[in-house]
Amino acid sequence: MTAVLSAWARTLLVPVIALVALPVGWTLSGAAGWPVAVAGVAAASGVSAIWLHQRGWSTAHVHVVTWAGPAAVLAPLAVLGELTADGLVLWGPMTTVLAVALALTRRTPAVA
Repeated sequence: MTAVLSAWARTLLVPVIALVALPVGWTLSGAAGWPVAVAGVAAASGVSAIWLHQRGWSTAHVHVVTWAGPAAVLAPLAVLGELTADGLVLWGPMTTVLAVALALTRRTPAVA
């Protein structure tokens, strides 16, 4: 049990760091606007994708949890005008972390 929880924590490490670092950096830098928000979220997703791929996740699973799933959840909100650039910076990495956590419940992580 401890080995599984430890493997899950290691798997979630980088996505959670991105979840914390992106909004903090956004706030401290005073950045604003959609282009910067999209670039920041894309960078956080890319770093999370590389991490998960190195952890042994298949390419399809990595794509689903790092950008396709979050995009499917957030795109309708953006189209309706309910998602601001600030909201994207918060909810982009948050949905990635939630998607990874949900995916972990359906797969056995590599214990190493």
